[in-house]
Amino acid sequence: MTKSDQPTPNAFYAPSLLPAIEELLARGIAREQIEALFHRSLFELRTPFMRVPLFLSRRFWAFAQASTDDPLVGLAAGRRFVSTSTNGLTYLFDVAASLESACAYFVRFFPFFNGHFQARVVRGEGSVQLHLRDCGSLRATAPLTDYILVSVCSMLRRKLLASGLGADPILAVDLPHPAPATTQPHEQAFRVPVRWCQANPVIHLEPGLFVQPLTPGNHQLENTLVELLEHTRRNSESTLLELVSDHLIGDLPGAHWQDFCTSQHLLERTAARRLKALGWSFSELLDEYRRYRAEDLLLQPAVELVQISDQLGYSDVQSFNRACLRWFDCAPGHYRSRNTPRNIM
Repeated sequence: MTKSDQPTPNAFYAPSLLPAIEELLARGIAREQIEALFHRSLFELRTPFMRVPLFLSRRFWAFAQASTDDPLVGLAAGRRFVSTSTNGLTYLFDVAASLESACAYFVRFFPFFNGHFQARVVRGEGSVQLHLRDCGSLRATAPLTDYILVSVCSMLRRKLLASGLGADPILAVDLPHPAPATTQPHEQAFRVPVRWCQANPVIHLEPGLFVQPLTPGNHQLENTLVELLEHTRRNSESTLLELVSDHLIGDLPGAHWQDFCTSQHLLERTAARRLKALGWSFSELLDEYRRYRAEDLLLQPAVELVQISDQLGYSDVQSFNRACLRWFDCAPGHYRSRNTPRNIM
């Protein structure tokens, strides 16, 4: 993988959440609540190639679970993906001559759209697997992983159906999170056997169907779409919100507003005004990133609480404890004991 192919680890393509947003709207969640979540209107979120920091992905899925009281909301949202999400990558996936070439494009461009995952095709003796590796600055939660996997499976099946083939290209699905109390909803959503507590999300594909020609080659259209995606990826400029978020992730223990402004050659007052116009202040963003990094670190039993406090930039453990009480309504040790068994068993 070349340097230009490396994903941006701290941002994602905002319109990729539109099917999930539509699922919440269909369940009666007010549009104003969703817009307040992002500090953006739905019109702005539909803007082509709008990328926003990964903490907003975590924020959205936490809100989706809490507002619907449904831990399986990612499955339902994923079913909407194929019918409602259109972008350069889905178009390119559809026009590719085979699943093999479609997945090659997916591996190449998916990190630009998603941010949480890198993709790769793994071939074995008589097997083909599409692996997603969690590499984002913040971890992908179970609802998001469900959403992505169901969406990708839908794209794979749609390609076979569009070619007039009734065969299912998917043999099985691996998920990294522990099995819920009942696994039937996942098996119904994926329509194949599901394995739990695996190292990475994986889609197991039928090797024969993977290489079978599916559509007449349209090299001109493919090249046009590839050029469009490459041009967009090369020329996408980070917003001030992304730049601040990158600074926070890169220098979280000692991240300071003054240091960021100096590194970007910005006047502090001017930068603060511009950031406020995007709906945020530096202290609010710092608190957001500390919260989600704390969640990730608390799910790692080997990391001591004092280490987490240091990594998040708190001066002492007591300050970290107070923050956890505000975020989680409990102390960090209680949060860890309440959540870790469910995630590592």
